Amino acid sequence: MIPRRLAPLAFLLTATACAALLPLTTAESARIDTFDFVWQELANEYPMFGQQQVDWDELRTRYRAAVPFAREPHEFQHLIAGMLSELGDLHVSYEAARDRFAPPGGAATSLLDAKGFAVMPIEGRLHVVGWPEGQAPLAPGGVPVGSACPEIWRVNGFPVVLSLVGNLLLGPAGSPIELQLRWRDGTVTRHAMRRPAAAAARPAPLFAHLDPKARGARAAKVDDAAWIELCTFVDKGEVDAAEMALAQPEAQRGVVLDLRRNQGGQILLAQRLVERFLPSPIDFVFVPKDPVATWFGLFDVELFVVDEWRPQPPTLLAPLVVLTSALTGSSAEHAARVLQRHCGAIVIGERTAGAEAVVRSSDTPDGSVLRFGSTRVVDRTGVGLQREGVAPDVAVQLTVADVEAVGPARAVAEWDERLAEAAAAALTRRRAGR
Repeated sequence: MIPRRLAPLAFLLTATACAALLPLTTAESARIDTFDFVWQELANEYPMFGQQQVDWDELRTRYRAAVPFAREPHEFQHLIAGMLSELGDLHVSYEAARDRFAPPGGAATSLLDAKGFAVMPIEGRLHVVGWPEGQAPLAPGGVPVGSACPEIWRVNGFPVVLSLVGNLLLGPAGSPIELQLRWRDGTVTRHAMRRPAAAAARPAPLFAHLDPKARGARAAKVDDAAWIELCTFVDKGEVDAAEMALAQPEAQRGVVLDLRRNQGGQILLAQRLVERFLPSPIDFVFVPKDPVATWFGLFDVELFVVDEWRPQPPTLLAPLVVLTSALTGSSAEHAARVLQRHCGAIVIGERTAGAEAVVRSSDTPDGSVLRFGSTRVVDRTGVGLQREGVAPDVAVQLTVADVEAVGPARAVAEWDERLAEAAAAALTRRRAGR
């Protein structure tokens, strides 16, 4: 018999249990199916859990419990993006149709559509560099005077990762959005805004000066050398153009290869370019998550996969400088590392993103696309680039202090000038044999 003083609590627990046991609707079941697919794909194929130090099972339990209670379509999309953001991996992304971020018949807008709102990835983290008129937050006490570019640390409570934050900034037109801002002294403050009522004709870019589509920006050139900007390894035409530039006379006097905006693409295209500089063959080792396969249930086979990159004559022996940023990623990072280690290149700029793996794409049950690194790529020592990136030989950084001191446009121009000066000095040293 239940004691009388506990009877109300027992009734409450019973009522709650009954409510929780209501059958799921068709829409709720569909969301659960999509969520389970995303989680299971990573559980089966993602090789980086040892480095991420996250409990993937705990994340499933926590985020999945909220899925049936997502009242608006964008809430479910944010749950998916939020869980994936916990991995902190630039190679993980989730692409869903824009109309899934708005109620039926409604419109979706992004905070990036708000007039005056502008963001930039600085030092590998997303910072606000412009606010709509009258909506800028007050810097907390103790923060240095002039600190006007806080980092976006969380959006509606979810962690911020550059490859996924665009999903979190998108939602129903006019809907509220909560930013947690981290200031230069580490203080975190909350700032509430609303998404605009209508989408902008040209929303502010997420990657700003490092957006591969921002082709108008160009650094000052080194006069007597070839300056080749390669923004992607997705487009074969880009590599064709780079190889044509390497055939010009100025390339014999020196090459500056600008990979700051290059977030990767096909590793075969990166290989094709790098092999023009290689003095001798090198190996890449591919590491699948589960290298042991069972052959028709009869015996186990362990897989070892290596890819040899070979010199492709005529080998270019001119002094070489490679420019990198915190968003230089994936196959572009591998290119920078090989050129640095095996071809005598001087890497100048920022430490790269640290996203080493071969990317896998999977279509989810609701038609969205999940992308993540599924196969590690390491050298013959077993060392890869995940989370570490390529360290520059000469650090030339764009800092938050730079942007706050002179504004985004001027800070980027001055960064370009400093990079050009460092590149010219490096080429001079190489020619002098130092």
